Amino acid sequence: MEPNLREPNPTAAELVVEDVSVVDVVAGSVRHGLDVRVDGAGIIAAVTPHEPSAAPESPTARRLDGRGKYLVPGLIDSHVHIAFNGFLDVRPDFTRTLKQFLLHGVTSVVDFFTAGGDFPGSSAETVRDDVNAGRFLGPRMLTSYGCLNAPGGFCDCSVGDAASAVVTEEDVVREMDRITAVRPDFVKIVYDDVFGTLPNLTKEMLGELVASAHARGFRAAVHVASGQHAADAVEVGADIIGHGIVDDVPDGLIPQLVDRGIMVIPTLASYESRSLERWRIALPPDSPPEVVDRYVRTRHSLYEKNGQLPLYREAFEQSLKVLGQMVDSGVTVVAGSDAGTWYTFPGDSLLRELALYTQAGLAPARALRMATSDAAAAWGFADERGTVEVGKQADLLLVDADPLADIEALRSRSAVVLGGQVLDLDALAADVVGGPVLSAPDLGDEVPCSPHHLRRKPTSTG
Repeated sequence: MEPNLREPNPTAAELVVEDVSVVDVVAGSVRHGLDVRVDGAGIIAAVTPHEPSAAPESPTARRLDGRGKYLVPGLIDSHVHIAFNGFLDVRPDFTRTLKQFLLHGVTSVVDFFTAGGDFPGSSAETVRDDVNAGRFLGPRMLTSYGCLNAPGGFCDCSVGDAASAVVTEEDVVREMDRITAVRPDFVKIVYDDVFGTLPNLTKEMLGELVASAHARGFRAAVHVASGQHAADAVEVGADIIGHGIVDDVPDGLIPQLVDRGIMVIPTLASYESRSLERWRIALPPDSPPEVVDRYVRTRHSLYEKNGQLPLYREAFEQSLKVLGQMVDSGVTVVAGSDAGTWYTFPGDSLLRELALYTQAGLAPARALRMATSDAAAAWGFADERGTVEVGKQADLLLVDADPLADIEALRSRSAVVLGGQVLDLDALAADVVGGPVLSAPDLGDEVPCSPHHLRRKPTSTG
């Protein structure tokens, strides 16, 4: 069991980050030469001009030298799957996955379906509360817990009995009662037939599920891929669109997203990671040759042999264009990477997601805001985190270069602070790299049920 980092301790030593450049993510500017003081409860107590001779209130205060460094809020990944580790079919030690997020400066995550994984010392129903209470070391968490879909649909096919299949109104009541009994932070609904290869909810049933979520006081997040499915979800009252749009955008959809204040989470990294060779650098360095070989053959079977690589490249390119359109139009877009699904690895994937936003034409300041203050506001915890301000939780990332000049500066981590506690990055790295190696299933020629939004049935040549 990890030490509890969440319990306030009034007698704990305070933390002072000295002479640091603080990134104001809301204004998109930097204030240089500041001291940031954190009290024993892990709350930012003061942000003041640096005074070399000033002594902290506590003689045991820890000091971090911020000279030449930049302090940003801890990052927020608004779409992850903590039960998976980048291979979906594998159920990892989730404690290792959580440490991967922290190692990359991701101090808050939103989990889009927890069930189906292995949680030593915890369970799918309690993992959020266990992590948020500090019983396990990890980023602060929101979760949907469950996943509602059609029988044999996307989630049924991926995780079996852990999903909730609905056909009738009675199914809606039963499954919504089951999911909401464990107090999710929102309700996830899948409205995606994976281009005609899987059963899908009817539009009417989608509407019933959204209405049922609202009646119970929960926001409804709808997993979609196509523009038409997104339009249907908006029409029936969805609050959150859980992926980017990878094809044509229906007329009027973007203005509706703006007018209704609907949150969109692009997950560009998940599309890119399936379309390029970049996945190689994400494999853990301790992966033995047989795992790498199996991984290569799996990827070949899934994408190259089944003709999906060109489709994913098209999807990725289209999603970049749509992102720019949505942001320019004023849609509420927050950063989420789909971390944990195929070839999308915890922590690293969010940093890549933000880099892709700049590739789509966004300024680094805007991209950073989408993973900090904008995300905090959209999820309802802006009073607690998302900026470096007095009264906020001291979830912080100290980097060696200015991320407003180059978003890749977020990779130059000098320190990660969670609730005022400076994490041991070397120990985190050792735990992440030194644990059991990842493994990938040997899929042969099969295309498994997993979140490949562009999978299509083989075309007959006979």
